[in-house]
Amino acid sequence: MKKLLLLLPVAAFGLLVASCGPRERVVEDPLIEASNSTTLDIVKVSLCDTATVLDIEAWYTPHFWIRIDHGTYLQAGKRKYALTGAEGITPDSLFWMPDSGRASFRLTFEPLPRRTCSFDFIESDCDDCFKLYGIDLTGKATYETPRDLPSDVLVEPTDNAFCEPLFEIGETTVRMHFIGYREGLGKRAELYVNTMFGTQKSYTAEVDPATSMATFRFDQYGTAFAFGGLGRFPAAHFWTAPGETIEVYADLRCSGESLVSRRRDAAIALRTCYTNGTYAEINASPAYGGFVSMNLRSGEFADYRMTADEYVTMVCDKYRTLADSIARSSAPAAAQRLQLTALRQETLAAFAEAPSLLEHNYRHVHNQWDYRSPIDYRVATLEPRHYAEVCKLFDINDPTLLVGDRTMDYVCAVCAPTVDWPAIAGLTEGIVPDLRTISGSEMLLKVENNALTDEDFATLHAMKNPFYAEAFEAMQARVRETLAEAEGKAVIEPTPDVPLAELFDAIVAPYRGKVILVDFWNTWCGPCRAAIESIEPVKGGELKSDDLVWLYIANETSPIVTYKTMIPKIAGKHFRLNKEQWSYLCEKFGIDGIPSYVVVDRDGSYRLRNDLRDHASLVSTLRSKLE
Repeated sequence: MKKLLLLLPVAAFGLLVASCGPRERVVEDPLIEASNSTTLDIVKVSLCDTATVLDIEAWYTPHFWIRIDHGTYLQAGKRKYALTGAEGITPDSLFWMPDSGRASFRLTFEPLPRRTCSFDFIESDCDDCFKLYGIDLTGKATYETPRDLPSDVLVEPTDNAFCEPLFEIGETTVRMHFIGYREGLGKRAELYVNTMFGTQKSYTAEVDPATSMATFRFDQYGTAFAFGGLGRFPAAHFWTAPGETIEVYADLRCSGESLVSRRRDAAIALRTCYTNGTYAEINASPAYGGFVSMNLRSGEFADYRMTADEYVTMVCDKYRTLADSIARSSAPAAAQRLQLTALRQETLAAFAEAPSLLEHNYRHVHNQWDYRSPIDYRVATLEPRHYAEVCKLFDINDPTLLVGDRTMDYVCAVCAPTVDWPAIAGLTEGIVPDLRTISGSEMLLKVENNALTDEDFATLHAMKNPFYAEAFEAMQARVRETLAEAEGKAVIEPTPDVPLAELFDAIVAPYRGKVILVDFWNTWCGPCRAAIESIEPVKGGELKSDDLVWLYIANETSPIVTYKTMIPKIAGKHFRLNKEQWSYLCEKFGIDGIPSYVVVDRDGSYRLRNDLRDHASLVSTLRSKLE
């Protein structure tokens, strides 16, 4: 995006920005109950008989823009108070963020009644507009503990809190209650479930506004770590056992406290969620100090100039220091055990990902983030003797390492194809060899594509733990059931049988003379799914036209069962490419991530248009091309 000089005129819609006189009442650093975004923060409210003035701080990606709608209003009780002026920003215009990613402006509204205790900030009534609820005017300094919660979710961790993984199968039900729910925060809840196989599954459920609750049901294979909530805020993080019904109370005030904590440079104090169930006690543990982290991916974790020996010494020293700080903390034993487990998962990842973490530091230091370009430095690589050092710190084959905040890091680490952990640690059985058989092979991808063979099942049945064979047989059965249900509903267009250099032209050729929007996406891409969902309604609305064609290109990393389940709900033509075809098109257009968009004009010319990742820009651009 083009960088503009951040010197904006006062915009007051024909009015001067109101200023308050001697009877002004000022509330600084107000508590905010909930927000649907971390971008805007109201840091001061000035009230008088003629106006209500908000001092706002904006935090966003440098050189990206935000926008404030002229229809923005405050709500107190049942009445709305209109925006009357602005200083430092022009409503309805693009406000480009400076290099710091932080800016300030002021908005003026009609005066709130003098006895107003709190109000809401609503940036017009669209679903994705900025909304901040419960801006306090009484001077409260802290948030209160939620009231009237069921006693079985108010558990505290004990020394005997259960944190062993369960190797079982069952249908799990998560009933997620949202404390402080407002419909403007979102009407659909999302839940992400990290499995002990190192995969992640996502689920959505409508929120019942009458009960402020969303219900999720899914097949679960072994203990899982889940997180979810509304919109951009995963308000709840918790472990769940397969086959149980668990009540989860997610405190949405954490979204408001995240803004207040940032301005106060303090940690969030609210407990994010309360649960019952098998893991209720360890779900309560993060409230006691959170997680201790090495911050592997900060860019400053390691020095790219380190030798392998220096790197290993540094990681081992960090582990011992942090483990000692956990042992000396005042947190309950269960919380300490959970923190230590997460630290061990992260430490193993630090060993397995050593070259990439060193490269990440190089790119951080040199501000070189185009991963398509190799770095001009050869970072150190570890040898088996280096990897053996982590095995001296703790037992990498300990089953409790499957119950931790960073389970996916752990699974990816033990399954790293470049590190022969069983040989290094002398392991012939246990979770490390088991996970390498399951997650380190293509077996997971096969089951999701209905492609497990008799040989695969023979391997599974030969494993000492019968759980794996039972789980994969159940997964395969469910995949086949789902594919049968999708039969006839999902239409995948045949990929043209042409040389790679002619592939894209062949895909769009049948629609020449029309405007074509080509969406590169995959089922596992959250931003892709969110963008598709937001665009779908306009296809039958303001962009309804026989002269507009929607083409969706995915690849074989989208599991066939998930893909065939999703595409009937996405109007357009769908193509599923193989690895070689996808890689060629990504290189052809310089695609740096997904979603990515290519627009084909009526004359057949085309180019990459990733500015269309902004929904409003996509709609206006396509509308102008149709006109």
